[in-house]
Amino acid sequence: MAPATPDLVVLALVSLAPGFLWVWFFYRKDRAEPEPKALVAKAFLYGVLSVFPAAFLEAPFRRVITAGAQDLAALLVVSVLVVGVVEEVSKFVAVKVAAYDSAQFNEVMDGVVYAVAAGLGFAATENLFYATTYGLAVGIVRAFITDLAHASFSGIVGYYLGRAKFDAPHATALVARGLGTAITLHGGYDFLIMSGIVPPAFGVFMVLATYAYLSRKIVQARRLSPVRPPQTVAAAARPSHADAPGEAPPADRMRTEPHAGAATPARAPGMAPGQPGQEALEGSTPVETCEDEPGGEVSGPSEADGRVP
Repeated sequence: MAPATPDLVVLALVSLAPGFLWVWFFYRKDRAEPEPKALVAKAFLYGVLSVFPAAFLEAPFRRVITAGAQDLAALLVVSVLVVGVVEEVSKFVAVKVAAYDSAQFNEVMDGVVYAVAAGLGFAATENLFYATTYGLAVGIVRAFITDLAHASFSGIVGYYLGRAKFDAPHATALVARGLGTAITLHGGYDFLIMSGIVPPAFGVFMVLATYAYLSRKIVQARRLSPVRPPQTVAAAARPSHADAPGEAPPADRMRTEPHAGAATPARAPGMAPGQPGQEALEGSTPVETCEDEPGGEVSGPSEADGRVP
């Protein structure tokens, strides 16, 4: 029997409110140039809409999913190649359509913010379905654990989508890497949870580990930002370590000193004028970045050719 109307209101609040809180949590991580709230809301809404084609495509495989551990091989295939692929691609399309072509999408971190919003829109709608079907307790658990899982999977895709936007020659490979990573993590998580071969606590550990991985990507995305928050600019004005030979500053990134109105090219630690740049993000990549040093500066996306990791 369907829950009474007051119960539906409670279930809707439990399913949707945590999603809004998670959006705000990730939104605040874009410290340099926060995105327009209306565009973030649009990405969230498109994430909500992306649930419906995903549910339609997954419907023929529902029997395998509900069977759980009865057929582990089939469950693994469906978890990765159906659920993982369908849901991550659906959320990717949502953020691509909602925000990718916007002029506001002007740094790598923006990809994370918009993709997380789309992922949370998807998760909130999915949670509402599960809560109305299986009850309030399931809705509460999913509202926190599953929301963070979807946000983390989508955020990883968003990071690589952000890099792809500013590195057209390697865009396809970067997007494929982001989707491949998210699909593998998502499918593996679903398989372990639905099969029951690990305790539920291990699922929580997997979600936290995935969030930790996304957090690393967020740090890297901030370093690639052409817009730097005031505290970062102030830190860059302090004396830095001597530059080491072997790297050259990107010509297309400028920074403004807080005490002077003139803009000068930003130069990363360990980079000297007139020498080839070195790729430092996850091995050889098409985007230049660097490790933070006291008082050092950070380079933005590079137009130089390079190998895609």
